[in-house]
Amino acid sequence: MRLATSQPRFDPNPTRRPSRRFAALLYPLTHWNWKVAMLTAVLRGLACVWALRHMELHARQHFGAVEAAFVLLTCGSFSALQQQSLRIRAEALAWLCCVIVVPLTSLSCDAALHFWLDGRQTRQLGVAGLVFTIVSATFHWHMIRNGALLVGEESHSLATDLKRIPKLVGTYFARPLVWRWRAASAAMRRDEVFATAAD
Repeated sequence: MRLATSQPRFDPNPTRRPSRRFAALLYPLTHWNWKVAMLTAVLRGLACVWALRHMELHARQHFGAVEAAFVLLTCGSFSALQQQSLRIRAEALAWLCCVIVVPLTSLSCDAALHFWLDGRQTRQLGVAGLVFTIVSATFHWHMIRNGALLVGEESHSLATDLKRIPKLVGTYFARPLVWRWRAASAAMRRDEVFATAAD
């Protein structure tokens, strides 16, 4: 009588897992987001020039040029990481990575570069830069969650994405109002249930 022995599972493609991990590591390069890099370079460059409007023209232009160049070089990869965060199953963790971790890492690198090139005169951008980064990150999260400004397999043309932006801007600002209205409605329903039970 033969005893049943456990046999190791046969994997028909043993290189599948390592290749997936390698593809995940290369994601910031293979999904470099040129759409977000281009749009962000223009917007952040203009925002920095406006924030430094009290400084002399040469300093503002230099700062804006450095900002635009940094964004063009790095924003595509950081945006790819944000797009990659959509694959995280836990939505709260995906939001944390996309809205907090990746943007603040990018902002820290950006601030270090400006401090090295422009010195202490850039400190006034600290709070403004942080607020702008978080707000733009939440908007970016809203965009990519709705399928806009993506690259790769799920992407659309830039023209299609630009046409969708006005509607997404509306839903972005309307969402907090809708959430508050639903919360207020739920609270009113609870109060009615408690009042009915008390009677």
